[in-house]
Amino acid sequence: MVGRDCRDSSIFPGTPLFCPTPKKGTAITQLSPAEVTRYSRQMTLDGWGREAQERLKSSLIFIAGAGGLGSATALYLLAAGVGAIRLLDDSRVSLADLSHQALLRERDLGKVKATVAGNRLKEINPFVMVESHAKKLSEYNVFRLTAGCQALIDASNDPGAGSLLNLAAKRRKIPLVRAWVWGVTGRLSTFWPGQGPCLACLSQETSSSHHPALLGPLAGIMGTLQALEVLRILGGLGPALLGRVLIFKGDQFKFTEKTLHPDPHCRVCST
Repeated sequence: MVGRDCRDSSIFPGTPLFCPTPKKGTAITQLSPAEVTRYSRQMTLDGWGREAQERLKSSLIFIAGAGGLGSATALYLLAAGVGAIRLLDDSRVSLADLSHQALLRERDLGKVKATVAGNRLKEINPFVMVESHAKKLSEYNVFRLTAGCQALIDASNDPGAGSLLNLAAKRRKIPLVRAWVWGVTGRLSTFWPGQGPCLACLSQETSSSHHPALLGPLAGIMGTLQALEVLRILGGLGPALLGRVLIFKGDQFKFTEKTLHPDPHCRVCST
């Protein structure tokens, strides 16, 4: 597959990352007969079709977190035919992960989570390229790791990672789709500096910090919704959750939402 070196010259040089440079009608974006058959059900959707599927194939997506949210999001993006996924997680598999992280097995205990998840994803769809990085997101690598991406996904449940990705979204002028879960509650929103509110516009009260308690299926519910929102954006349907925070309360089986407006005094997107 043709690509280019995506290193950002404004930061420390590092290992070159794959970065697709597709043009419509090139071998990168053209669908093979097997892919047309594989994706035929979604290609018959009104407003989707072959053009949207080829647009999806040309996309490179960054996902922070290979846990419950990240596993579900990556699984459905990969199955839908996204071109490449760059997956980041520096943690190792523990027994407590197995209750809500569907890509992991008991035989994976102690192994690097990003590597395990990446290898399992490669088995599902051979047409998708998967990069696994066993690293912690930091101010020193966030711009290199997000270079060349068409969308950023925060599935880390880590406010610090979200803030770093928000800065990258502003620099790259691309959307950041973020989900976070705790207990039986999940939230999901799209942040797009320049197009709508960014993550820093969200109040600290709404942007909840990490809570260890979690009912397993909630990660799958919010992760699949996160994948759906990303597919909408990449396929050309546009974001459904820009300026909206979707809230799911599992104890009541109830969806609510909160409207979010750009903060004119935001330290990130107002400058």
